[in-house]
Amino acid sequence: MNKIAEELNSYPDNYWDFKGITKSGIHNIGKYPATMVPDMQYQLLSVISKHLNNKNITLLDPFCGSGTTLVIAQELRINSVGIDINPYATLLSFVKTHKYDRTDVCDAISTIKSNLKQESNFPIYDFYNIKKWFRDDIIKSLSQIRHCILLERSQDIRKFFWICLSEVIFKFSNDRTSTFKLHALPKEKIDLIEDKCIEYFIKIINDNSEHLNYSNTTSSNIIYGDSSSIINNKLKGKFDIICTSPPYGDNPTTVTYGQASILFLKWIDSKDLSCSRELLERYTTIDKISIGGEKRNIINTKNIKSLNEFLDKISLKKQSKVINFLRIIIYHLKI
Repeated sequence: MNKIAEELNSYPDNYWDFKGITKSGIHNIGKYPATMVPDMQYQLLSVISKHLNNKNITLLDPFCGSGTTLVIAQELRINSVGIDINPYATLLSFVKTHKYDRTDVCDAISTIKSNLKQESNFPIYDFYNIKKWFRDDIIKSLSQIRHCILLERSQDIRKFFWICLSEVIFKFSNDRTSTFKLHALPKEKIDLIEDKCIEYFIKIINDNSEHLNYSNTTSSNIIYGDSSSIINNKLKGKFDIICTSPPYGDNPTTVTYGQASILFLKWIDSKDLSCSRELLERYTTIDKISIGGEKRNIINTKNIKSLNEFLDKISLKKQSKVINFLRIIIYHLKI
């Protein structure tokens, strides 16, 4: 640990900010808020793994989100386990880390393109309040895409298509893209949306398929559910590294990961999701069951030495935010 700390501290000031660095490749697939910076994660895990003697390093990300840590771990040949309570997060993480067969993906893309041109008899999809979030013509186009995705026999490839569809939904829904919370655009802006859903979907599947994992066999196990319950009841053995970017501790006032994902999840067939359909009936359930979704009992943090040393260096206003966030994390993981 001392050698790791020494090397991490040897970098110049502000090195770990990675300002101006943008995502690329597989990290651009899907739509997920407040993601980790891949380059920073790669450098950090490279340093840590270099100093571990174990050749079979294992990593746990208890809040895997968009799967950034898991993808980086895979690149570094680190076996990993990722957990998240948001079913869109586990779907996205699966697609980013799963080893696909290039020929199968290319064949599936050719087939769905053909079906999108030929299929004219398909059901118009519906769910509660759908017309608040989508215009009628957009609903029809998305229903056609959804129908053609369901014709694909491979579940793994369907999952890839669902992630591509989520990018279409993000672009053509009535929801504002300037906020993570559900907030409909004004009517005059909704009227300006041009229905190019099918053309955009074809572009997205072509672009995203270039970045899928076709060769890396390093294990990445994605688990849907509550991290605390899974860690305490289902996971066996120990991990060499725990690396994560925890969610914000107060969902209502910061990043509502559930609301940011719910319109995507509403369109995805339940058999390709790891959660129950009941979870998706309300627009706010995912956020309520996530960290910061409900009030917790107060946890005593006064005896955490490293925390006290850190708190002395920041303002009183920031101290309270750090303490409240840590209390939520400690409660959730039962540290």
